[in-house]
Amino acid sequence: MSERDEVEEHRTQSSFKTFIKNVTAVDIIKGIGYGIYYSRRHLFHSFVIIPFGMLVLLTVLYGLNQLVTNVFKIRFPGSVLGMLINLVVLVMLNILVELPNKKKLPVLENVSKWSSLILTQYLRFTKPPMNFSLKWINVFFIPSFIILPLSNPITFVECMKIVAVFVIGFILLLGIDVYLILGLKWILKTFTNKRFDDYSQHLKSSDDEGMEMQSLDRGEDRGGVFTSMRDDITTIDLASFKSARGRQAEPSVIDENPFSTRESESVSVNIPPLQEPEPIYTEGGSSSAPLTISNVRTSSISDSVSRNTSPIREEQKQENLEENTSECCKSVIIFATNYIDWILYFLLFIVSVPFYYIKSIHIFLPYHLGLTILAYYSALLVPLRWPKLRKIAHPILVSTCIILFVCFIGSLIYHSGDPAGFLQDLKYYKTGKTYVNLFSNKVLLNNGTEHSDQSDYTKFPKWPGCGDFLSSLMDISIVSLSLPIFTHRRDFTRNFWVLMPPILVSVAFTFFCYPVICYNIGISSSRSIGFVGRSVTLALGTPLINALDGSVSLMAVCTILSGICGVLVGDTLFDFMRVPRSDFVTRGVSLGVNCGAIATAHLLNVDPRAASMSSLGFTIFGTIMIIMASIGAVRDLIKSFAGL
Repeated sequence: MSERDEVEEHRTQSSFKTFIKNVTAVDIIKGIGYGIYYSRRHLFHSFVIIPFGMLVLLTVLYGLNQLVTNVFKIRFPGSVLGMLINLVVLVMLNILVELPNKKKLPVLENVSKWSSLILTQYLRFTKPPMNFSLKWINVFFIPSFIILPLSNPITFVECMKIVAVFVIGFILLLGIDVYLILGLKWILKTFTNKRFDDYSQHLKSSDDEGMEMQSLDRGEDRGGVFTSMRDDITTIDLASFKSARGRQAEPSVIDENPFSTRESESVSVNIPPLQEPEPIYTEGGSSSAPLTISNVRTSSISDSVSRNTSPIREEQKQENLEENTSECCKSVIIFATNYIDWILYFLLFIVSVPFYYIKSIHIFLPYHLGLTILAYYSALLVPLRWPKLRKIAHPILVSTCIILFVCFIGSLIYHSGDPAGFLQDLKYYKTGKTYVNLFSNKVLLNNGTEHSDQSDYTKFPKWPGCGDFLSSLMDISIVSLSLPIFTHRRDFTRNFWVLMPPILVSVAFTFFCYPVICYNIGISSSRSIGFVGRSVTLALGTPLINALDGSVSLMAVCTILSGICGVLVGDTLFDFMRVPRSDFVTRGVSLGVNCGAIATAHLLNVDPRAASMSSLGFTIFGTIMIIMASIGAVRDLIKSFAGL
């Protein structure tokens, strides 16, 4: 620890001791009340607007799933269908908005005007929940890791074979895709004089580690909180769809990031220097100042009074607030406003603990949900404390370890030291009761296994688990990927002949080679087929492997590990293969085909254009795979390759 860090730590401890010595219950209650008041816009946005939008989207997805499954009898995920439909709707509306009208016909002008209005209002409604789901997409992959202890046992020798196939196949297929794309770009450039626009972020970081590493460096130097979350993951600018006829400017985005200081919601009062939460630093070198509640004028107070209120009355109200607020109370206000999300989920966890330990109730959903969110929040802080662990301490892995550890300790307490109770409780983490079959009136357990009524173990056996809740939200995030794809749709059309060949080659390699190789080296038949979904995102991989009667658990692990490997070692492999950092096409398509949605979530924070190519890559890749698996002759051929 450096001398500067020691001085800062000593100052923090001294300020904390002074605060503990002088604070009163009135200060805490009053500070929390003001903290909630100043966070009201954030709370309304996060717990009213976003949930309502998600409920609407889940309702639409439920209808699509019922239509595809029960009417058309097709095993195709409604989330991917919803993404494709949403993309088509956005493209069609945008075409009408940009409708050429050289003759200035009133009809075409009205069509363009109304299309712009519909598109703007549609995006205004769908953007908040979609942006939220994209920002937190990594959380939705956690359940697949949590339920790993419930998987069928596997021998050490077979495990090593699986690891070998995974590592060799990952590197080999990534190399094939990279050099095939680079070769196609060279051929097209040489014989057609077609130019490919490279994209550069012009980062200021000397080591060029990307936006996340730049944010981490600034956080380490200044004590800021590290997080790789952008404010707007969708990359949609609503103002660009509005006509220039005096429409009001779009209001600023409400940030759901629990580490942000929400400067836009601070109150205009003067407070002496306090020990405050440190700032979060975002992309492009901009920083969000810590909530000092000093020298800042925002709408927090002005919204609470009439617009006709005179400035004198507003200043008097601010002066009264200063006079009636102690220093300790101001510290509580700062803490409560900056960490309102942490506080709420911590309260959820604390309140759920008694309901978990009361034997006549024994509810799992709120207990597991509060624990999962807090664990992920904590996992995001690991790079701040130990920056060198950034390359290996992926939030999904860290949060999984935290959740399993706390669940194990909690189950030992509940079951009086019996370790078997841990696995029994874990079966309720992901029961299989997602929004698709939530109203089926069945009791499911352990990710979809039907069981008889077990009301003696829990009072609500038909309730979904935390994993089901997060898996349902993952479907919304898949639909939400249509927004960055729509933003960068022209990149797809310009690079069509570079995009499709590597996808088709990857489909052939994954679909026809993995089962043969795995089965012939001694891996079981179901797990050999499970490797077919190694690089397909979970939303597509689950119906794919179910159609082929393979191991869904192995597919889930391989899919998530592929994504994490793409995030952790992708840049290193690209540097080794001499892929320019500005080549968003090669990086995006390669990571999308090999690493799925997790790598796409990483690219959304680092390079949105690469993320759009990645989204297109894994969507087209997975869709082709599912279509092939739905063909009876192809399905039987793959099963015969694996000895089924």
